[in-house]
This record gives sequence, C-alpha cells and structure tokens, in this order.
Amino acid sequence: MTNRAVALVVGAFLLVGCCLAGPLLVLTTVNDECVPAPAMSLTSSQPAEQWDAEQLANARTIVSVGAERRISARGQIIALATAMQESGLRNLAGGDRDSIGLFQQRPSQGWGTPSQIGDPVYAAGKFYDKLATIRGWHTMPLTDAAQAVQGSALPNAYAKWEDDATTLGQQLGADPGSAMDCAAITAGMADAVTRHPDGSWPEESCTIRPDPTTGSGCLTPRTLHLVQQATAAGFPKPGCYRVDDHGEHPQGRACDWMMTAGGEASGAQKARGDAMAAWAVANADRLGIRYVIWFRRIWTRSEGWHAYNNPFGGDDPSGWHTNHVHISVE
Repeated sequence: MTNRAVALVVGAFLLVGCCLAGPLLVLTTVNDECVPAPAMSLTSSQPAEQWDAEQLANARTIVSVGAERRISARGQIIALATAMQESGLRNLAGGDRDSIGLFQQRPSQGWGTPSQIGDPVYAAGKFYDKLATIRGWHTMPLTDAAQAVQGSALPNAYAKWEDDATTLGQQLGADPGSAMDCAAITAGMADAVTRHPDGSWPEESCTIRPDPTTGSGCLTPRTLHLVQQATAAGFPKPGCYRVDDHGEHPQGRACDWMMTAGGEASGAQKARGDAMAAWAVANADRLGIRYVIWFRRIWTRSEGWHAYNNPFGGDDPSGWHTNHVHISVE
C-alpha cells in the first residue's frame, strides 16, 4: 500500500470511549496505521447524567447497532442527534400521523410494520440503512445528513442536538481506532487532479481571473479545483487570492475557509473545522495539497500533523488559525 493519508476526525463528532475527561484526538492513517494528530476539544451542553435510564438504554442501542453494522462514529452521532430531536430518545408508541418509535418512522412510508419500528434495534438499523445510501453524508453538516434520511418538515431542527449527541456518544464509548473509523472519511474522496506519470505535479500559473471567491486577482487551476471539490463536499465558501508579501495567497495557491465570523471556533464550529482539516488531509494526494493549517497545528507531507509556529505571535485567532482552515496547494 502506498503512503495513503486518510484522516478521520475523532473530535466533536467522533466517539472516544477511552478519554472521557480529556481532549479528543484526530487520527490519521499512514500505511493503514492509525496515529494521533491534532488534539481536539469538545463542548458539552448536556452531561450524560441528565438523561434518564430509558433514554440512556436507547442511546446505547443506537450506538451498538451502529458499531455492529460498521457505521463510523460520525454516523452514530448523527443517529443519536436525530433520535434526540424526533423522540427525545424515547421509544414512542405514536406521534405525528402514523410515526412510531425512536426515529418516528412511518409504516406508510415503507419503514416497516408498526411492531418492527417499535423495536429500537430494528429502528436504528433502518436509520443506518438509509444513511448509508446518502452520498457524501460523512462530510455533510449533521442536520443535512439527518434530514436526508428523515425528510422532516423542520430540516434544521437536528443541528441543535449536535453537541449533546457528541457528548453522549463519547461517554457511551466506541472504538476510535478501528479500521472502519480510519476508513470512514474515504467516502468523501475528491476527484483527483492530473499528475505526470512519475507522480509530479504539472507546472501551473495563476491564470483563472478573477478569483471567483474574492472577485479579484487570480487562482491556479489546481486551486480552483480544490475550491470546487470542497464546495461539493459541503464546506463553506473560502477566500483565496489576496495581496500580501508572503505565502501562497498572492500566487493564487492558497485558500482560507472561515469557521466563525472572526473569533476562535468552538462547539459545532470547531467540529466543522476538524472535519474540513481531516477531509483535506485525506485528499491531499488527490488534490495536490501542500499543507493544511488548523487550530495551532499544521499538516505537511513530510511530518504529518505537528505544532504550528505562529509567525505573528499574540492571541489573534487568525494568526493561530483557530477561526479558519488554511490550505495551500502545489
């Protein structure tokens, strides 16, 4: 196997059963071996003890069914958040129209018979079956992935449960080092750019004018391809070209994806940045990515993730890249 870098966020949206009190980790794989990378933090809004015995039992069922089906921890958290919204993690006998159970699935829409849907194991399995058919769900915002399964009249309602689902999932415990989790991000693989037969990158000039993300300057074709692939994966619009006396931005070879309006990211914003950074590293060979900077860490081909030395000093979120993900291309 070649040096294939597949990154996986085990941060605000991946379950880590072994580290309940400490920071969570990003794992990368090199030659199929999971190794630690940047430390990730988690904001908890509802401790597990605030869920009663019935709710915790149903949550454990959702997580265990996901694990048995080799659904990544991200998928398990999406399922938990969905059940929190739909039923409050309770196996309801009824609901809107003919809705039943943890996920308020409807027999009239083909989810199963009332007795089947009333079984939490069956209901969780059916949720995962549908989730697995959604292309790119691994890199979607949680609420979009949940909505793609549920078809709710309130498509944005799932977002508010992301932190709670992440915290509860972490405390219930899943195996973050398993092969299924290390490979989960591969479903978000980008379309590869052209390379020479020897693997080197063709020379490119800053010929795309104007840069469509800023309306000025220029981008290289590879940078434009990166922007297009990141957009297709569901990440926000970046800012790329800018006039500067250093770095790749003035060459049209770098972009910044903002996760906040300016302040340091936390909670769901931090999780989104974690996902963006993981996706970029997973696709580095396919997109010609030279390096990634996010949350005081930098990833390079030669060293992987390591501490970032902010050349500007101070506590500015922009300088430390705690409000945006920076990606430079070859």
